[in-house]
Amino acid sequence: MKTLSRWFMNGLLTFLPISITVYIVWWVLSLADNLFGAPIRAQFGRGEESGYYFYGIGIITMIIILVGLGFGLEFYLGKLFLSWSESLMDKIPGIKTIYSSLKEVLAFFKPDKNSVGGNYMVMVQLAENIKALGYVTREGVAILDHDLVGEDEVVVILPFCYQMGGNTIIVPKRLIRRLDISFEDGMKLALTGFIIASDTSGRKILPPPPGAPLG
Repeated sequence: MKTLSRWFMNGLLTFLPISITVYIVWWVLSLADNLFGAPIRAQFGRGEESGYYFYGIGIITMIIILVGLGFGLEFYLGKLFLSWSESLMDKIPGIKTIYSSLKEVLAFFKPDKNSVGGNYMVMVQLAENIKALGYVTREGVAILDHDLVGEDEVVVILPFCYQMGGNTIIVPKRLIRRLDISFEDGMKLALTGFIIASDTSGRKILPPPPGAPLG
């Protein structure tokens, strides 16, 4: 019975991440297809009514639009349009808060930076023998027209394991040690609690089995 239970748990723990990932990807793609394909459906009808529309054309349209938008932002007029749009968002109460918050969160996914927006992974000395992994978001700058962060201080977010969110702390720079790892790798360690890590050669280090001695 114990062997059967172990097989079941191993199968479940293997199946859940794969199935949830596939479902999320499918849901996002379906949402994108419905959103960007709606104007095409309205104009040409569905597949059985017209040869123009087919499932997935919304996703293709989304990719073309986003690539075109990213390409346009490489030029002066694109940057000028972005600056105008952001200034407009900043003038609308409520919208300003939502937009700025989403922009900060989504900035972490930019592919051309290991440290997003100047952010980088650090080890914070919380007590004499206690350290925590986090990432720096600001260094010695005024926030909201108040001197909330001193010149020798940094704002560090300590992510929670296996969930979104974390604690925001302000500490002196002398209490942090910058880590020579990418932001993505650092967040993997922080969000998984170091359960799966890698040594300097890149080999994965699995956690010890229950009851095994540490060290």
